[in-house]
Formats: sequence, structure tokens, C-alpha cells
Amino acid sequence: MSEYKDIEFKEVERKKKVRKKKNYLLRFCVFIGIFAAAALFLSSSFFDVKTIEVDGNGYYDAEEVRNLAVATTGNNIFWGGDVSTIEDNLLKDPYFEEVSVRRKLPSTLIIEVKERTQIAAIVYGEQYVVIDKDGLVLRKSKVDPKITLLTGLTISKLSAGEKVEAEEAATLKTTLTMLHAMQNGDVYFKRIDVSSIVLRAYIYDTLVVKGTAKQILSGLESGDLQKVINNLLKSDTTRGTIHLGEHNYMPFSPEFE
Repeated sequence: MSEYKDIEFKEVERKKKVRKKKNYLLRFCVFIGIFAAAALFLSSSFFDVKTIEVDGNGYYDAEEVRNLAVATTGNNIFWGGDVSTIEDNLLKDPYFEEVSVRRKLPSTLIIEVKERTQIAAIVYGEQYVVIDKDGLVLRKSKVDPKITLLTGLTISKLSAGEKVEAEEAATLKTTLTMLHAMQNGDVYFKRIDVSSIVLRAYIYDTLVVKGTAKQILSGLESGDLQKVINNLLKSDTTRGTIHLGEHNYMPFSPEFE
């Protein structure tokens, strides 16, 4: 009697194993079917890139960014366009500090950029070398870029995408910090001559501020220099010299030196 029970138990076990194998095969086929359908749907024209948006740009307009990125519509948003290639293309240009590309389903690519801000241009022969606040060379131009011009530097290296190297390295560094403070303090210098320790920062061709880079920086950060300049401009004074001394002492002379 016990022998029959054992045989009956073995038959039940074998039938269960067969059912399990059939279930696994069915599930696998269903999975493959769903995967194939999803891949087919994601490859459809519904997910073709129709719009490329640009965000964060300032110096370049949106069309210029798209051209520099070599970003085109018509490709599949998932695998038809190489996002990393778009980022690499833009990062070749020194103006772009950071770049990221993200997808907005179903058909939009968004290129987000962070640009370096041009703060001054070094007059170098017949060229204008545009730099940012860190002294990084952004571009070279034969046309006046209409930003503060720096003259009197002794340049030893001047390559796009790299920092300027000059004999007056300490003065240049402080001058760039000063220019950043100038922008925040609502003051504009047309030109700064850094050929000596005492800088000549021109508000107009005949109205100049004379002092070391640290003295001018201190005057800008305290706001005292802005007050002196504003008072002169209110009285239509466009000729003379503002002398900067210690402790923000700023006597004005109507003589242009």
C-alpha cells in the first residue's frame, strides 16, 4: 500500500514541473512581445526631434548655439541624436563654461548652457583679445568689442581657451577683480592703462581716475568712488583727474593729467 502512494506522489510532482516550464516559456514570450512593441513604438516618428530649445545663452543667440552644437531635428530623441557629441561640440568654444542637454518628451531637446561673461579686452597690436573675469581668452577680434580696454600689458601667452599670461600678473589679477566690482557698482571705465603701478582708469577720454588697482578696488567696494564720479557727472564735469590715496581719500583736480 505504501508503495502505491509513493508512485502516485512522483506522478503528481512530474506534472507540476511540466506546468511550471510551460508558464516560464509563456511569460518569456509575453516579455519579448512587450519589449518588441515598446522598441517599435519608441522608434516611431512620434519621438522624432521636432524642436531644439536653448536656455541660458547670452552672447550667442539660440540659432548660433544650435549651429555650434551641430544639433538638428528629425532624429529619434532616444538614439538618433548623440547628446554627448552636442555637449562636446559646444564646450570647444571658450564662451561655454557648462553645457547639458536633456530630453523633453515626446519631441524636444533642451540645450542648457552657462556662458562666461566677457569683462574686458586687451589691446594687442591691431587685435582686441576679449577675456573673462579670470583672464581666460574668449575670442580675438579686429573690431572694438565696446567693453573696457586694457592697455600697457606685457603679454607672454595669449591663446583662446587659456588664461592670459603677462609680466604684470599680480596687477592684472587685481584689475580683473576691480572690473568685476565696477560692473556691480554701476561704474564704467572705457579704458585702463596698466603700464605702471598707478593705473589710469578713463571714464571719458579727458576724465581719469588715478590710483593703484587695490585703491580703485577699495573705492568701488566702499561706494565712495561712485559718489565722486556721480557728483562730477551731475555737474557736467567731463575733464579732470580723481586722485586716489589711502583710506579712500579722493581729491579731484580739474587738470587732466
